[in-house]
Amino acid sequence: MPRKKSQPNVTAMSQADAAKTQSAGTGLPETTHTGVNAKNTKTVLVSAVLEVTGQVRFGDGTDVGLTVTETDMVLRPSDGAQVHKFIFAGSKRRGVDRRTIHELRDQHWKGAPCYVPRLCGECPICWLYGFTGTTQGKNINAKSRVLYATSVSVEEVQVGRNTHSRNQVDEKTQMTAGAAGIHEEEIIVAGVHFPTYTALVHVLDWEIGAFAHAFLENENSNRYTAASRAQGGMKFAKHDGQPLVVVDESAQGIFPLAAPKIPGWETDWKAAGKVFRDAMDLDCLKAALEAQGFSVTTNTNSTTEEANGEASQEAQGNETGSKEGNAVQSNQLILRHQDGVITVKQEDHILMTRYTGAKALGYLRQKQLEAKQKMLSLSTENFRQEIQGYINAITKPAPTSEAGGPGEQKAGEDTGDGGDE
Repeated sequence: MPRKKSQPNVTAMSQADAAKTQSAGTGLPETTHTGVNAKNTKTVLVSAVLEVTGQVRFGDGTDVGLTVTETDMVLRPSDGAQVHKFIFAGSKRRGVDRRTIHELRDQHWKGAPCYVPRLCGECPICWLYGFTGTTQGKNINAKSRVLYATSVSVEEVQVGRNTHSRNQVDEKTQMTAGAAGIHEEEIIVAGVHFPTYTALVHVLDWEIGAFAHAFLENENSNRYTAASRAQGGMKFAKHDGQPLVVVDESAQGIFPLAAPKIPGWETDWKAAGKVFRDAMDLDCLKAALEAQGFSVTTNTNSTTEEANGEASQEAQGNETGSKEGNAVQSNQLILRHQDGVITVKQEDHILMTRYTGAKALGYLRQKQLEAKQKMLSLSTENFRQEIQGYINAITKPAPTSEAGGPGEQKAGEDTGDGGDE
């Protein structure tokens, strides 16, 4: 969320326009082209296992004559032993993704040039992935609403690392440069698995699609590596023909079903893969909720489209009754499973929807196409006007109290989230 800074030299919205678009929850102008302050936004959790199919390397570390891939030690809780694992930093994946989204945006966006590290702070992607305006002559920062977790490999370094020599060849003479042209680098071999986790917070459907576009196409085009020009190769790991991908969606940000997170110390791929398989299994999910004290009813034959029960939720909140009755009601959940889609309901209100396997990939692909359509139809001028109205509202000086002003923040304080690698 952007932090309040000193007021920039901008044109303020009219009072009529501000009143018309003001959000009742925040008192700030409502946005429609970005989820920053929009109604009907969602929180989405994307969990997937990527499997190396070629040779990849993550990180830019160097040793004498050797480019190294990033690794770290992980503690095993059973005996406190250190386990040596490969690392796929969230900031690295985020940087690759943002550049891919910029390529999609630039096909249609007519605004100022925007690229890492010179971000414009005026385009839809800056307001989704964040920017640090205080370092670029602006008076406002925006935090990213797409959060990338660092991935720890399942397999240990000693079984998945190799060293290759590269030699420079003269294109005309076909002669090598000899010892001076030889360079060695560590690579991660095929078959190593990386569980990845991404949280999209307070996002619109097209913003989900912007992330989905990058995630799907970077996996598809082998761009997840530190040297994509010469290496690369990752795919979605599968079990029984189903990709190990889980997408959780909630309008309220409530997820009774935990995301399938593989422990960093786990080294057995069968045990690691079971974490994702259990997240797709209705019986396992029911048992997990019952272990937490819920009374769970399952239904595997429902084909009815469920509406978002905001009115029902409000009615539940206003309902008066005995404490015992309310406790029983809040303790009852319904699990519905239909063709790879699982919903968790409380009475008539959907708390979350889980898409699994091929249905999860289908969900992401559909959102990708929605993002494409949004980029085609979005007016640069309309977006700028909307975001400028929002900036005007959050940078308006607060009234001074009798005890003194609220205190001026220092330039650069809380610098947002614009630092992609």
